[in-house]
Amino acid sequence: MYVEERLATLENITNQHGKQIEMVAEGLASLTSRVNLGFTEMREQFQKVDQRFERLEERVGRVEVKLDEHDARFDSVEAKLADHDARFDSVEAKLADHDARFDRVEAKLADHDARFDRIDQQFLQVHGVLAEIVTLVKSKL
Repeated sequence: MYVEERLATLENITNQHGKQIEMVAEGLASLTSRVNLGFTEMREQFQKVDQRFERLEERVGRVEVKLDEHDARFDSVEAKLADHDARFDSVEAKLADHDARFDRVEAKLADHDARFDRIDQQFLQVHGVLAEIVTLVKSKL
């Protein structure tokens, strides 16, 4: 009976170990399927991220092309502005020359005004003298 009890005990222990092994196997199977599902979801998410990056790279490429076009246009505008600056400098130099000439003309006009004032004074003096002469001539007649 001692052996039979030991066999029964061993059978119980074996059954318990079998149940524990089954639970571990079920847990491992469940964990494996969850991990596989998680990896599958991760791969899908990585694919979505990769697609987003591809779209962003395309957009960045288009933006770079447009920026290059704008750079070329800005270079053209800068060249035109430099040309305009040179032309404005030329105009400013001509205007400065004209200002100097106008200053000389104004000085000459001021000189002429002074001369005309002197001539007016002389004319008035001559007119006064002539008026006196006319008065003397009339009185002598």
